[in-house]
Amino acid sequence: MSNSASINHFIKWIQSFDNRLLKNEDDVEKKFAVPMFQYLGYPERCRQSKYPLKIYNSGTQERNLKIAQIYFSTDNIKQQNADTSLISVICLEPNTTNFQEAIEQAKFYNKSLKLLFLFVTNGYKINVFKCLYYQKEEIIFDTNTDLLININLASEFYNQLSFTLLKNIDKNINTNLALTKYINLEKALTSYPDLQNILSKSEFEPSIIREGNHFMMIKPKILIECHLPKLFVEGNCQIQFSSLILRGLKIDLNHRDILGKLMIGLDTQPDWGCRRFLKKLGNNAFEVYLGQVSVILSKLEITDLCLCVDAVCQEYKKFIIGFENILETWDFELVKFTNICGFSLFSVESKLWELMQRFANEFNYAQGKSEWHLFHQEGLSIRVSRGISDHAFILSKADSNYSENKRINIVYQINAVHLQSLERGEFTSWQQDIGPQGTWTAKYTKQWLLEKYIPKVIDYYSNKFQLSEAELNKNIINYQINCTPIEQVNDIKELVPYLRDIQSWLHIYMVNIAASLLRPYYQAFTDLVRNTDSAIAGIDYITGTLHRIEWGNDQEGISSYSINRKNSNFKDAIRTLDRQVARINNSKFENSLQADLITRTFIWIIEHGKVRFSQSQLNAAKQALLPLWEQSRFEIRHVYPNR
Repeated sequence: MSNSASINHFIKWIQSFDNRLLKNEDDVEKKFAVPMFQYLGYPERCRQSKYPLKIYNSGTQERNLKIAQIYFSTDNIKQQNADTSLISVICLEPNTTNFQEAIEQAKFYNKSLKLLFLFVTNGYKINVFKCLYYQKEEIIFDTNTDLLININLASEFYNQLSFTLLKNIDKNINTNLALTKYINLEKALTSYPDLQNILSKSEFEPSIIREGNHFMMIKPKILIECHLPKLFVEGNCQIQFSSLILRGLKIDLNHRDILGKLMIGLDTQPDWGCRRFLKKLGNNAFEVYLGQVSVILSKLEITDLCLCVDAVCQEYKKFIIGFENILETWDFELVKFTNICGFSLFSVESKLWELMQRFANEFNYAQGKSEWHLFHQEGLSIRVSRGISDHAFILSKADSNYSENKRINIVYQINAVHLQSLERGEFTSWQQDIGPQGTWTAKYTKQWLLEKYIPKVIDYYSNKFQLSEAELNKNIINYQINCTPIEQVNDIKELVPYLRDIQSWLHIYMVNIAASLLRPYYQAFTDLVRNTDSAIAGIDYITGTLHRIEWGNDQEGISSYSINRKNSNFKDAIRTLDRQVARINNSKFENSLQADLITRTFIWIIEHGKVRFSQSQLNAAKQALLPLWEQSRFEIRHVYPNR
């Protein structure tokens, strides 16, 4: 069908449509919006009705919203995403006159889907907005069905919104045009010194503000205001810009945004490729992804942004690590369920957990003064308390690994009660309350439960109900940490669990990593394994892995120094490791895959070789390993689950 014929069909449909048939929102969608877009040429398979989005706004608040319809450029459901999205359609009740809330909602969706157009209608009135990249949406149609019967207006409407036109729009071209305009504007501003002086007066005054868990980092171009996390209470931040182009824009980031995007690549240069939220567009511009918003910033703005992000994230990280250190939770698995965060201590059979609850209920602290009257039942949890000081909150979580015999994971939780002193900003007093007479740590709680509480419960009820003490005890599964503390390591093989943790972290890192973090690690472990028996098993694996490293570093010049895999030996492997040490000493950053392969090599040599080493070499390796392992532990636990 020709374009003119398609327009005529569209006009005839508009002219014959009677909006009095529309009784509710569902009618507006099915009897008006869907037919209209069919006449505009949109295939039914390119439409998703009630397209779901999870939008995070205002820190930790989460909203689940539904879009009436989304049209995509493809009918392949797997490819229907932000890259292929074309237009959103929000349908309202026929008698709705206030479109503002729906329009704001449509704009909010656009931040996630990067649409070309927004369409809002009640079946009579129609608002259509064009989404301009990095600029405010522009309304292009504010009309109604009575006006659309006009041939000229209907033709213009069709020509701007038809499927044939929209599906052929290249969003990347829009990006490049926006970048070009941005760079040209930046150049124009710098050409006028007087204007520069005027603009500079509106820049932020650099400062650092700390007050309790409130932290602000301010540079001339960027201001980040952050509420730091408190125990299990998530933090958030807001980013503001002083530039003429972005002035007034405020971007709210929640806990997941901060950890999953901003936290990776701290203290690295923007063009090293170490930060997930940056994409270099040219010599003087970067695209920045902040939550649901993306903006283009100049190199000067990016410098200020990275400095602010580094300061805020270091404080954020310090708070999280501080709480985990104080509460001794690192050795336990972090678990989240039904809006509760806690740490899994060990597991028991459901029968024993029921006895533990029964005992706590029977020995309520308000009903007696014995040494065991220190409980208060909180629903399905156990509150260990004397009524004055809360020691710990113990929760239960069904263990999904056991389907036949129901098992219960015993979970340690810091309850909201423990946050009261934090809310008052009394951080020092809260830390001083940690101990047997105050707030119990996870480690102490586990010890108390296993050594005192559970034996007491079993002894109390075994005679009463003729239960087998041995049967109840044997089904306690105590999660043990297999790693020897690094400072206590004397056997080189005890380093392997730490290396495996680092290797797992590097395997999922998928961005460049600062060379400064790896230099002492490469050097110390190369020295540690240097004097390994040349008869080590798996030399082919070692040389093959190192061959991949050198091939990845220099595909063109590889023949000049690469391992000869057919006649290779362990000395060749050490020479290759020495080359990697020399290379990283002259590098700013390292590909995470290369670091992953080198770590695999160290693991293999230590596990399969007879390594002769001195105490000083072992100590140097432990010292170099610790900061790398601590970073991997933090990111695996807190950063990657939030990506």
